[in-house]
Amino acid sequence: MANVTINSLTEVAYSALDGADWLVVDDGTTTRKLAALSAAIKTITTLGSAGAEVVKTISGGTLSQRDIVGGEGVAVTESATALTFAVDIPNTTLLDAAAAVDDELLIWDISGTPALKSITVANLLSTSLASYLTTVNLATNVSGILPIANGGTGKSSLTGKGILTTDATGANVAPTVLDADAELVVGTTSGPQMKTLTAGASITVTQDNSANTLTIGFTKGNYVETSDTPTFGNATMAEATVDKIMTSGTKAVTQGTSGTPDLTTSVTCNGSAGVITLASGSIAATTVHSFVLENTEITSSSVIMLTLLNPTTADEDNVHLSLQSVVSSRATINIANNTSTIATAQVRKIHFMVMN
Repeated sequence: MANVTINSLTEVAYSALDGADWLVVDDGTTTRKLAALSAAIKTITTLGSAGAEVVKTISGGTLSQRDIVGGEGVAVTESATALTFAVDIPNTTLLDAAAAVDDELLIWDISGTPALKSITVANLLSTSLASYLTTVNLATNVSGILPIANGGTGKSSLTGKGILTTDATGANVAPTVLDADAELVVGTTSGPQMKTLTAGASITVTQDNSANTLTIGFTKGNYVETSDTPTFGNATMAEATVDKIMTSGTKAVTQGTSGTPDLTTSVTCNGSAGVITLASGSIAATTVHSFVLENTEITSSSVIMLTLLNPTTADEDNVHLSLQSVVSSRATINIANNTSTIATAQVRKIHFMVMN
């Protein structure tokens, strides 16, 4: 090979080299040729499509790289054979998702430790979770029968048309059924019980559901009201206090003049009370005249009250009345002038009342 200088060689651009080109290498002793450039120059191939490339560029035999550095909670260490990544995030607990079951939530406890908790009433109402629970839907959040101690009835169902009552201990609730007219709940030594209001002698019970009324009535005749005017037959009383005595009616009669003198003429006046208008005649001094009162109300044991109505005050102290005799249907009445002077002719009246 003839002597060749560098300047005599043809220059070839790097981009024009291919696998058929050779490179001569001389170490001062031996001249050799380097293997084909395709074997000497290595190609870096990107695998995959996601993520960032570690090799930034390769150009003209220059390889540019990117550094791998740590960040918040991530540390990168280098050894002769490997890069090591360490995750160190404060207050972070790694949970095994494979260990979780249905209806579990990741709940941050007030102690600062997160944990998987099943969605149960006990967990929701635990002391550590109480602040997260503000309402409870009794239709969807509670299962089973709510006991009395928790504000329930302890019953899964109740009998209709009843009111709730408890036993003597208060530990059990049972309905007292009210499904008929005139039923009431009353207290007994055994507790509240349903009783039926029933009518008795001369007493009626009437219920009007449309008017929401229950009426208790008494048959007339078994009691006397203030405005009543009852008529009694024979009645026996040991003692009675009354404001006034009223009769069935006051009778009246005028004495005739057939007797001698006129004041001795008999009269008939049938009634428990009445007024007898006496014949007008004078009564001599120290004189007594008698007449008969016929009255079917009078018995032999009757008490007869008499009062003389004098027309003048002058006559008041002169003439007096008295009973001479009392027999069945008849009484004899005396009219007396006990003074030494004549009692002049007057129209006098006798008021009487017969009590049996």
